[in-house]
This record gives sequence, C-alpha cells and structure tokens, in this order.
Amino acid sequence: MKRNKTFGDARLLRAVAFSLAAGGLALPLSAQSADVPAAVAQDLYEKGGVEHWLPKAEQGDIFAQYILGHMYCNGKMVEQNFERGMRWYREAANAGFAPSQLAVGTMYFEGQGVERDRAKALDWFARAAEEGYARAQSNLAALYLGEEGVEPDYDQALHWYGEAAAQGHAVARYNLGMMYAHGLGLGEPDYVAAYGLLSPLVENGHRAADDLMQSFLGEMEEDELVAARELSKELRAQDRMLVALDQRAATR
Repeated sequence: MKRNKTFGDARLLRAVAFSLAAGGLALPLSAQSADVPAAVAQDLYEKGGVEHWLPKAEQGDIFAQYILGHMYCNGKMVEQNFERGMRWYREAANAGFAPSQLAVGTMYFEGQGVERDRAKALDWFARAAEEGYARAQSNLAALYLGEEGVEPDYDQALHWYGEAAAQGHAVARYNLGMMYAHGLGLGEPDYVAAYGLLSPLVENGHRAADDLMQSFLGEMEEDELVAARELSKELRAQDRMLVALDQRAATR
C-alpha cells in the first residue's frame, strides 16, 4: 500500500529530539557508555577540585583531562571558562576518548569556547560514533537529518540511529521510529517498523512516541497490526534489533 507522509519534512525536523550533552560526565568506554550517576560525580569532586585533577591531566591522564573540561565548562568548583574547558576536552579527545570527542563536537555545535561550526561538530561526533558511543551516534544521526551546514543523508541517519538504539538509547529509538513513520530514507513510510520501535517507549509513558504512533495507527490494516506486534517483540531484544530491522526491510 502506497503511504503518504503524515506531515511535512520541515515539521518533522522541528520534532526531532537532539541529545546534545557536552557537560554530562561519562564513564570510560571500557566501563560503559553512559552518564556517571550524580553520586559518583559528587565523589569525584570530593577528591578535590582543579588542584587534584590538574597534575593528573598534565601527566596525560585522559579521564582527568575530561573531568577538567567538564569542570571548566560547567563551573564545577571553578569559575566557568569555556576556552579552558575546550582545551582539556580536546586533549582527551585527541587521545581517542569518545566522551571527550562528543563534548568537543557539542561545543562546536553550540559555539561555546569556539566559533560555531556544524561541519566540525559532525566530524567530532563521527569520531566518537565510530568508537561505539551511543550518545554521539544519536547526535551524528540528527545532524544527518539536515542540520544547517550539513548535507542531509537519510541513509547515514538511519544507520547511526540504529546503532545507538541497539544500545538502548531511547532518544535514538524514538527518532528512528519517526524516520520509519515518515519514510525518510525508505521511499515511503513503514508503519510496521515504526510501531515496533515505538511501542516499548509508549508503554513506558513516552508522550511524544504515543502521539506519533496515534498519528498513523488509523492507517494500518489488521494484518499490518499483527505483523507490527510480532516485530515489536523482536525489537525489544537489543541484540536482535538491527537484524530484525534488516529482515523487515527485505519484506518491503
């Protein structure tokens, strides 16, 4: 059945969730790609401020460099200074630390401590995304949807949202569902896949996901709803998500 987009691309792009996070502390990737819980962050600061972390950072400790970047950019136990924050973020980013690469990209995106530059933001997000960092993958996908200064590439957006969603990133899962619902990069909407991606979010009280799902439910045939419910079961298993979506694509 030929599908029509439920609303125009301009309105869609305004609705896309973009999960920028320069200031959010994250654990080294060897531990997990996620924010440090507030209590852990507080423990870090209880060890001391700049006087504790600076000697370590100057000796090349990547995590200390990252923490100094966070402290200066967010005014944690020190006067806020984006330029100094960028310096320390960049030190760790150049050493390949993905959370710092995400932070540097975010600062270029926001124009904090540097001149605003979407192309450089994309480059730094891409470096972190290639390291498997889900938050960077989600932000990279958002840029590929057509951010100012970046050539739209829906195939890349689908790819990186998929990679991040497969790691449990809820923003990426929602935006991936939105792309399927509107057929971006697909030629036409795929409500079955959109339903499968959005339904766990809806069950967890995600209002935007619920609104999006309601916008196309009335256009689905009964056999599509059956297929969507079955696909939803497969898509709940993160290690099966990309395989299940590929298999779905083969049936379209």
